[in-house]
Amino acid sequence: MGALRPRSLRLGGPVPQRLAPTVHARSALLARSQLRPAARGRPVGALTVSGDASVGGKYDYIVVGGGTAGCILANRLTAAGDKRVLVLEAGPIDTSFNVTTPAGIARLFMSDLDWNLFSNKQEKAGQREIYLARGKLMGGSSCTNATLYLRGDASDYDEWGVAGWGAKEALEWFKKSEDNARGRSEHHGVGGVMSVEDPRYRNDLYDRFFGAAQDVGLPRNPDFNDWRFGQMGFGEFQVTQKRGVRADLYSRCLKPAMRRKNLQVEPNAVVTKVEVDKQNGELRVVGVTYAPNGKDGARVSVELAAGGEVLLSAGAVHSPHILMLSGIGPRASLQQAGVDLTIDLPAVGQHLQDHPAVLSAFRMKSEHADKAMTTKVYNKKGKVRKRTILNYLLRRRGPLTTTGCDRGAFVDTTGSGRADLQMRFPAGYALDPDGVGSYVKFAELTEKGEAWPPGITFQVIACRPKSRGSIGLKSKDPFEAPTLDPGFLTDEAGADRATLRAGLRLSRRMTTSRQLAPLLWYEGYPGPNVTSDDQLDEYISKTLHSANALVGSCRMGSPGNGSSVVGPDLAVHGVSGLRVVDASVMPVIPGGQTGAPTAMIAERAAHMILKGSSA
Repeated sequence: MGALRPRSLRLGGPVPQRLAPTVHARSALLARSQLRPAARGRPVGALTVSGDASVGGKYDYIVVGGGTAGCILANRLTAAGDKRVLVLEAGPIDTSFNVTTPAGIARLFMSDLDWNLFSNKQEKAGQREIYLARGKLMGGSSCTNATLYLRGDASDYDEWGVAGWGAKEALEWFKKSEDNARGRSEHHGVGGVMSVEDPRYRNDLYDRFFGAAQDVGLPRNPDFNDWRFGQMGFGEFQVTQKRGVRADLYSRCLKPAMRRKNLQVEPNAVVTKVEVDKQNGELRVVGVTYAPNGKDGARVSVELAAGGEVLLSAGAVHSPHILMLSGIGPRASLQQAGVDLTIDLPAVGQHLQDHPAVLSAFRMKSEHADKAMTTKVYNKKGKVRKRTILNYLLRRRGPLTTTGCDRGAFVDTTGSGRADLQMRFPAGYALDPDGVGSYVKFAELTEKGEAWPPGITFQVIACRPKSRGSIGLKSKDPFEAPTLDPGFLTDEAGADRATLRAGLRLSRRMTTSRQLAPLLWYEGYPGPNVTSDDQLDEYISKTLHSANALVGSCRMGSPGNGSSVVGPDLAVHGVSGLRVVDASVMPVIPGGQTGAPTAMIAERAAHMILKGSSA
């Protein structure tokens, strides 16, 4: 995803001081891991072009960003064979074992396949710079996310208030994008590009979690994506996998399309600017400029054919960044960064939204250690058990098929009738109150030849947050990451903080149930002495992390009031031949993970683009 490259953060190379402990510990984890890349796919570092022998000529569509939306657009727009399409992606092609294996997610954080982005210091979150995971490879975050398939509920899309994007219309395109192993139904589709199935790994602790959820009054939800049931309750979250293998959108969607002669795909291509010209009194995009060989290499420009379009699908961070680098954005901030103004669009980079998260973790008694997922994966010396690897390689079963968070619940903590809290239940003990920190600390244990201690974790997420943030320019250098301010916990009423506080208390109630209490030894996080609102709020401020669902920075809406960037057709206000098609256009963040809604948006966008081009 994306088209701009921030500072390098390669394992084993120079490491920024603030990240040295994290990165060197992860380096040790990678070096000692028994999970080696399989022969079925390796990273591609050099230029890879499908179709014609070279990139050149003019294109009907230039897709900027090879993530979820970009892969779907390229597939759909080239299917008829009469439109020439170029995809430019800032990262490489990578189909290695850690990408294709769901449990490999731990080895993707802060790697060369990640943008390694950090927020500005968050005033309400302990003045911390918070890590924001974003996939930087062909397939984007569909290659590096938790593989959860969750749409939110019908009211999320009606709340957008944009003609043609309500729940009724959205459902049609969700079904179009989906290939659900449960089969076709009123709320599910088959034959789409997004492979969806039930989790393949089973653990007795999941049943105990379900029992604890029932004990505190939550109902069982058989399908969180069937809007007839609503969203509330506990159960399994479906995953974007195919028989236990990550079903990323590069493998499922773009790679098959690369056999077509009218599709060219270029990895490692950092787009630096959208080129805009004034024609007959109106602004029109004529092409893009990109760097195929990094910051110090020569720039390459590619042109659109007559009537062609540039489709920005670089994600909620990089799509607004590219617009601003191209002079499309808030006048004052562009002038401050030294960028010449093309058109004043105040909403570019505004209305940023994300899911804030915190966790609670509980150690298990030693006599129950064998129940923990981490014990089933790792032996007493911190090595991956051979039978675990064989079970995955031969049967596509076992704990390597899970990212660890595919069971959970949605809860209404306010009495509003809608869930404000999502709970994920990893059947392992968090070694640190931040998820990435757990893997760093495990690397340290591995160095000592020690095992991952057994336990359980509850990650609680404010799934319909009220806080809003923004993205801005640090400079006009396209290789310098933008300023990122998610605005965590800044809503005036304190609703997000209250949701997280309620989630922590709910997790404690669940551990006192007859299902879980007999297994547990002590509370590691937040800790048994953290009980009052003030104490919990302090813990939240010090440990809040991102659930990585950034949206809203190029939001949809009417052009009249200055609060939107694109219209219902996803065309950028005031600039012909330019659309944004990715999570950045969502006016309000859905109450679930954002991969499925992004695919829905891309499917509908492709239909609109083709319909318009054939009119």
